[in-house]
Amino acid sequence: MKPNLPVIVLGGGGHAAVVIDLLQQLDRKIIGYVDPEKKNNEILGEKFLGDDSIVAEHNCTEINLALGLGSLPGSTTRESVYEKHRNLGYHFETMIHPSATVSPSVQLSEGVQIMAGSIVQANVLIGENCILNTGSRIDHDCRLGNNVHIAPGAILCGGITVADEVHVGAAACILENLTIGEGTVVGAGALVTKNVARNKMVYGYRGEVRE
Repeated sequence: MKPNLPVIVLGGGGHAAVVIDLLQQLDRKIIGYVDPEKKNNEILGEKFLGDDSIVAEHNCTEINLALGLGSLPGSTTRESVYEKHRNLGYHFETMIHPSATVSPSVQLSEGVQIMAGSIVQANVLIGENCILNTGSRIDHDCRLGNNVHIAPGAILCGGITVADEVHVGAAACILENLTIGEGTVVGAGALVTKNVARNKMVYGYRGEVRE
């Protein structure tokens, strides 16, 4: 990814507004945003360009993209949009909010978004197209796969492995040295005290697993 290229934001909802706000705080040039379901209205002063086809009017060497679609449990829309544009040769912004605390030893992949107030400690590895949302906490030696969403206020204690396409809900807590399987949804406020297999639902203060 070439740094400091102009940016087009994909999406026009609430998460797009957060992404646009972050890009503005990072003093990035924003061309505008695209959304197939929106009409001509601005978001935080940034203009609506049209649907996703507008992206193809710009050479992939001349712009970067920022994914303004949020992640919902069980939905693959965000991943699909990301993969579609990566396969076309476009690159996605990796963004860290100025108020976030991120250790220099953290390894960030393309398209990672670290939002306001988040803390990421030493020796963490984060895969592509992940969101670490507002006030999330990722402690030392965690490994996050691709397309992971850590919702606001969620906590990952040290040494946790999180597979691809996992959604960790708001204010959930995962205790140290556990493994969370691919496609699992950890419900809001859940306390996870043991390993979780793939494609499960974890909920409640005792970390019950729903088949």
